[in-house]
Amino acid sequence: MIEQYFRAGVRYLWNKPPDAMGPTNGAIVASVGAATNLTYDGLDGHRAAIAPALLVGHVNAVLGLAMNANVPHAWLDYAPGRTARVQIVGNDVLTGYMSGCLIVRGTHGGAMSAFHVGTITGNAAVNRTVKQNFAQNLPANATGFNPAGAWTLGEIAAIRANLGGAGLATERIFTLVTAAGTFHSILLFNVNQAGQWNNPAGRRYWCVGGIKLVPALNRIRLMASLLS
Repeated sequence: MIEQYFRAGVRYLWNKPPDAMGPTNGAIVASVGAATNLTYDGLDGHRAAIAPALLVGHVNAVLGLAMNANVPHAWLDYAPGRTARVQIVGNDVLTGYMSGCLIVRGTHGGAMSAFHVGTITGNAAVNRTVKQNFAQNLPANATGFNPAGAWTLGEIAAIRANLGGAGLATERIFTLVTAAGTFHSILLFNVNQAGQWNNPAGRRYWCVGGIKLVPALNRIRLMASLLS
């Protein structure tokens, strides 16, 4: 499980796979995006943004990553207006960005899978279609959560300030679904390094703001959220 790699202040070079654009018909579709290299790039230069445990020991030993190592993971698309699905085979699953979509885990077609219910901010008609269609196909063993709901505006603002403020750090929320079935909400910041948001190779600079283990909603509560 890779949640230990997302401690506050850890830096990565990473380009998120593009969103899976297509018809907004509410269908459940296979996730087609390939995971891209998520490369460990050391610690952030702002001491206040770094988890205390990383400041008192040898970073590589505490974190369990060597410099320039890639974090293994599978990727789950965000498909606006549809629900993307990926089988959970071995690697933990990342997906994002998150702004209110539900993330669900359950058996589909005989395989344990993760789902990103692709609602669209401000589009109530499409969101109703997406959620109602998924509700009709909700796995019997479904669990899930709302990753964006794990962070308050105050928390985000405080961490952003530790990273230099709004002009130097832009937040995004991601989800981690582990192979063991736990749900985590990850706050990442695209950070500005010497006036640049990307490195010379065009890869974005990301810093972990924090990670939260979030209790799962059961099927009854998920159904209520989908039909609300």
